[in-house]
Amino acid sequence: MNLFRILLCFSFFAIWGCSGDDPSSSHGSAHVHQAPRGGVLLELGPHGSGHNLELLENPEGKLEIYVLDAHAENHVRISQPFLELSLIDANGSANPLLLQAIADAATGETVGNTALFRSEPSITELLPLRGEILSIAIGSKTYTAQAFEFSGNP
Repeated sequence: MNLFRILLCFSFFAIWGCSGDDPSSSHGSAHVHQAPRGGVLLELGPHGSGHNLELLENPEGKLEIYVLDAHAENHVRISQPFLELSLIDANGSANPLLLQAIADAATGETVGNTALFRSEPSITELLPLRGEILSIAIGSKTYTAQAFEFSGNP
């Protein structure tokens, strides 16, 4: 009997789990993923099967982007040495911003195998940011021209 209850509970959570949630649905029970560091999440691809990026301004005023899994729970290391962003200024002009891959001896991450990218210049004077991430390859998926807006940390 206990096995039956366990299987019933497991089935309930499997049916009502994350992958079927649609934020635009009318049942109103859609959930929201939380950014692990308190930044802003940018969802890439279909909900539950794509990836997430967490954008945040670090204490030095630099933009950091963390590559995360579909549920924004785990880091996903990628091989790119940098991320290129195109920022749109108040005049509508495009300006490039390069974020370098960051190595971390504590986690074993290296350039070419990391989940963290950071801008060299401070972005504080540029906020709010509006633009796109030109291209990011995560596993077998490549996301191009990913529009974003970032007003700073919430």
